[in-house]
Amino acid sequence: MLIENGYFEVIDFYTCADVEIKAHLDYYTKLNTNLNVHITEIKKSPEFHYDHPLKTPRIIPRPDVYNATTKTISAEGNNILAYGLLEASIIVRGKKVVYDPQSPVNPIPFSATGSTAEKLIIIVNLGEAEKLTGKTEIEDIKTYFFDSEMCFGLILKMGAKGALLFESHNNDPVKIPVFETNKVWPIGSGDVFSAYFSQNWFNGTSLESSALLASKATAIYCSTKDLSLQKGLDSFDFKSLLIDKIPSGQIYLAGPFFTFSERWLVNEVWNTFKSIGLKVFSPFHDVGHGQAKDVVCKDLEGLDESKIVFAIIDGLDSGTLFEVGYAICQKKKVVVFVQKEGEESLKMLEGTNCIIERDFTTAIYKLYWELAKE
Repeated sequence: MLIENGYFEVIDFYTCADVEIKAHLDYYTKLNTNLNVHITEIKKSPEFHYDHPLKTPRIIPRPDVYNATTKTISAEGNNILAYGLLEASIIVRGKKVVYDPQSPVNPIPFSATGSTAEKLIIIVNLGEAEKLTGKTEIEDIKTYFFDSEMCFGLILKMGAKGALLFESHNNDPVKIPVFETNKVWPIGSGDVFSAYFSQNWFNGTSLESSALLASKATAIYCSTKDLSLQKGLDSFDFKSLLIDKIPSGQIYLAGPFFTFSERWLVNEVWNTFKSIGLKVFSPFHDVGHGQAKDVVCKDLEGLDESKIVFAIIDGLDSGTLFEVGYAICQKKKVVVFVQKEGEESLKMLEGTNCIIERDFTTAIYKLYWELAKE
């Protein structure tokens, strides 16, 4: 994306598209006179299929079908926001450039694209940064981007923890808070963050203020799935959270595991927590099936040692409900994930201040935030 001549007077948008996506873009070009779309035609645009928003998507066609070296998109301008592409390589040349590699599998360094920038800001999530640099320590990652990529600034997105802004190699990071929303829809949130940051930085706003505004805009989008952000910013009232490190308290994962679908869901929750560095005790994974005399004491011991409970309630399994009641008596916080049960079945849980969520991703985020407050 090129943004020229100040505050969105003209936007030149460069992308790859098949016939269907091209028709979609043509429609929006007619609605927006300040938008110029430049399309590199391809046979098939990629589709992203998610089991849930926190899982790596299935990409159709597979990424290895595309040969990005056969097509190149080039752009020049004063202000450029460049996203990495599966379908083509990119070469950009600009004064102010924001680069977001946008690939959980094979992120490409800005320097490897042949692009140039007078002032380069790199926005990258932690997983991408680790793949790009081969490093896992924040200090080593920062050193790579400032020394090897010669960036002017670095924003390292940390998921539910917010983000870190590095304005130089020597300065300590500026912590950009995450905002505690009622709902969380993260698909597309990275695009929103980069776009809103770029809009503000290109127009003279400081790096820190641009990043803070981008985080607020992202919170509005995650809460509403709505890209009309200004109204939400004018009435913004979400609570900010500064989370310095991954919460260390143990989670107790309560839920039935007697059928394939129940085991799949318990596994999915367990894997999701593990993937973001959380400590989990799961009766299914850590104790397993067995006679009451063999498993109950071990389960309760795990519950005693846990700070918070994540309970899968669908089916109203008696063991899970017992574990929730046990935790409430210990004054532990309980996050309930439920989709099929009616309000009447949840009355006791609601009345004992359980956090009840019917959206998987929101439930995961709310548990993370509650655990971080412990």
